[in-house]
Amino acid sequence: MWAVVKSSYMLEHPDKYNKYLLGNNLVVWDNQQERLVNTPKITKFAKWQISGFVDGEGSFCLNVKKHPNSKHGFRIDPAFYVYQHRKHRWFLEVIRHMFKGGSIHSKTSPATVLTYQLAGIRPNYEKVIPFFKKYHLITKQKQFELFTQGVELMMQKKHLTTSGKIELVEIAFEMNAIGKGRKWNKKEVISRILRD
Repeated sequence: MWAVVKSSYMLEHPDKYNKYLLGNNLVVWDNQQERLVNTPKITKFAKWQISGFVDGEGSFCLNVKKHPNSKHGFRIDPAFYVYQHRKHRWFLEVIRHMFKGGSIHSKTSPATVLTYQLAGIRPNYEKVIPFFKKYHLITKQKQFELFTQGVELMMQKKHLTTSGKIELVEIAFEMNAIGKGRKWNKKEVISRILRD
């Protein structure tokens, strides 16, 4: 269970210093320095907690983006996201520490929500996929399986071929049926790929 550890310093300077227990390990977040002061050892129990949190507040995406310099005018980028209110940024910092990479930024709307993002083929293949293969998801398991399928195709460089890119678009739009809407419809993207 996540528990807040109160200290006299925290009570005197609540805007500067927060302490939390992650499993049996003390995590200290210094807001002014924007870094973890004490690097946490992330226990197996904490990893299961993170997996459960991602089930509710995370997503796996194969982002279909217009890109003028890419063949066919579109690029497909894999990314893993976790969302949290800015007052709990420390939790996203723990995730960033665990995956040894990624970035944290504010959402456009609402601006009070922060997003942890780990993008790119290799980081997701080497870090995110092995983690969630071990610490299984429940509600996002299907989305994760499709994401894994897409990233593995990209590791095999199939996204550089016309047939492979179409297969990835099919996977991305199958994931879309689970998640939020896209700017373009599948038919438009595939017809653009086939036209080139």
